[in-house]
Amino acid sequence: MRDRAFVCNGAIRALAKAQSVGAQVTGMADGTDLETTERSTGGGQVTRQRRSEDTRGRVHALEITVYGWNVLLLIEATTKIPLEVKVGTIQEQETHGTRALVTQARATLAGAARRHTVVVARGVWEGTAWWWLDQQGLTCVVPAKDHLEGTADARAQTVVGEEITVGRRVHRVRHGQGREAWTERLETEVVGMTGLTTDDQDGTPAHGRQGHRRDVQATPINAVVVRQGNGRDDGPAGHTVFLPDALVDKLLRPFDDDDDRRLIEHCCITEAKQPWELGHLPQNTDRAVRVHVLFTLLLFALATAYRRPCEREAMGGEPVGWQRRRRQLLEQTREQVILCAQGDDGIFHLAEYSLLLGVKRKDLAFPFLP
Repeated sequence: MRDRAFVCNGAIRALAKAQSVGAQVTGMADGTDLETTERSTGGGQVTRQRRSEDTRGRVHALEITVYGWNVLLLIEATTKIPLEVKVGTIQEQETHGTRALVTQARATLAGAARRHTVVVARGVWEGTAWWWLDQQGLTCVVPAKDHLEGTADARAQTVVGEEITVGRRVHRVRHGQGREAWTERLETEVVGMTGLTTDDQDGTPAHGRQGHRRDVQATPINAVVVRQGNGRDDGPAGHTVFLPDALVDKLLRPFDDDDDRRLIEHCCITEAKQPWELGHLPQNTDRAVRVHVLFTLLLFALATAYRRPCEREAMGGEPVGWQRRRRQLLEQTREQVILCAQGDDGIFHLAEYSLLLGVKRKDLAFPFLP
């Protein structure tokens, strides 16, 4: 497995040297599960609660056991190229893999690009990892969990309006493609504050172990509360709270960074699970799953790096997803074939290929259009 990981890391390093990713990289971390059956070997199991609604509309909480693996992924925000991946059993907490994920990605990109921001999901974050990222000189943006005291304190201070800074923006967003395209006017309003001391999770590992002591000194943190954004108005108190470790001089930056992170589900995880068959495991064994995940994401990274310049040339810079890009390629190349003969190869139109074979148009049931 080390040799396979070395090959994948070498390919990502080559893409970085070829400037397929920018000089400054914003990494987005999130995870997903690969569920299997109890007959799998080498995977894990975890008991989770799921809600089920019966025919009368009543909601019931059910405990079920899930088997399989967990995939923790770090991708580049602009290009959506996977930078690093970590595969573990499904019961492993994603927070424990953040540091290893970032460390390996930094080693892979060393000399070709440098990471300056890490945007993580709620399930991938813990206070000690946040402190470690800050010590490495990396800016971290994370949406706060609702049960934290720091979240409630930030919302309360937003309502009071003391020692806060308000940032506003009005912009238009384009939706759809071609004739079905339309624009939407969106208003964004965020509130920034500094010096919150009600969150006792941020700090060194020793500080984290003493977080519940009365005499512990909390580390001052920054917060950005979203009052209005993405077409949603949450009122004076807001709802979503971001905890950036950098100063909140650019209030909208955490909001934009996390907005990019949400695309990881659609631009990488979902794309890899559906068209790239990431969720269809060749075998339910630990070795097969790890090899399958590594090489599937490697092919996804290489194909994405190749697609981006071709997309700009063909579409004039209009971004498209993988599924639409494949439909466009099928439409453009459905009448072409690749011919390999005697060590040579070439791309021919079906009509040219038929002439080479000596087939006449009158002999065909469906003649080619001129």
